Amino acid sequence: MHPFLVHPRWLVPYLGAWALLALLPAAVLGLDDAGHALQAATITIVPTLLFALATLPSWYLCRFLPPDRKELLRVASVHGVAAPVAGFLWLGLAEVAARVAALAPGWQDAASRLPGHRTELVATGAVFWCLVVAFHYLLAAIEAVRETEERASRLAVRAREAALAGLKAQVHPHFLFNSLNAISALVTRDPAAARQTCILLADFLRASLRTPDARPIPLADELALARAYLGVEAVRLGPQLSVRESVEAGCETVPVLPLVLQPLVENAIRHGIARIPEGGTLSLDAWRQDGALWLRVANPVDPVAPPAGGGGMGLRTLRDRLGAMYPRGAMLDARRAGDAFQVTVRLPLPDDGEAT
Repeated sequence: MHPFLVHPRWLVPYLGAWALLALLPAAVLGLDDAGHALQAATITIVPTLLFALATLPSWYLCRFLPPDRKELLRVASVHGVAAPVAGFLWLGLAEVAARVAALAPGWQDAASRLPGHRTELVATGAVFWCLVVAFHYLLAAIEAVRETEERASRLAVRAREAALAGLKAQVHPHFLFNSLNAISALVTRDPAAARQTCILLADFLRASLRTPDARPIPLADELALARAYLGVEAVRLGPQLSVRESVEAGCETVPVLPLVLQPLVENAIRHGIARIPEGGTLSLDAWRQDGALWLRVANPVDPVAPPAGGGGMGLRTLRDRLGAMYPRGAMLDARRAGDAFQVTVRLPLPDDGEAT
């Protein structure tokens, strides 16, 4: 479809540019002075505007014959034949306009100039054809760039959705395995706790299924999901797990990447607190500073315990997702200091224009 059919408003500046180009044949006919302005408008501007409209279908020819290096000779041959044909088209339009103009009193002189400049006017029409073709090739190039950008944007969104789906698939299986094992152990020892664990597990799964695949969600929703997860783990681990939470006022409404906290909390328990016999405290902090939302999850670790399996895949996946959703400004820093492990995440605030 021609771009002017999609964006009709572009037609006005297009015809305005062609009205200026009509000064070229007006100069050829010697109608470029103030005394012949109205005659020039009739004999050159009107045919030029009609020519500009009549050659709009060349868009489809340009799309059929892209300026590819392998087809360059073919493209040049086609347009080399089309250019003089277009030149005669412009001349024909001008002659019709000149004959109409000759009917007006005092315009016979201006109209009579046309026959003596047919060669120059045909050449002018050929030049006009080349300009039309160049314009359409430029439009085609712009459209190709736009389509490429849209396709890349769609692929980026799909990649983010796939990454999140992969993260969900990674999180749920072994979490469910641990939770079901805990429920199995509690059924005979503490039926009430087993029932409570089932309720908490259902709440967590329900909340995680409501999490959108790629759209940002309020931090309050992400905190609720992390708390549901911690509720299940608290029943499983008992006094081995304690939680300290500090969320600065106003942070709950900030949009964040879905499942940004849950993998950090899971890592803190799976690779830290659950491997320490006496357990420990998981610290969760959120605050705003320097145009960004900062999240921090810290936990103790057993200094003599061998590394757990997984190889930091959850952190690498989260870092990739942060880079996809926040082109600039996002940061994930994971470090161990003595007997403690800490992960800090920086998310640009929407006012910075970073979040998508």
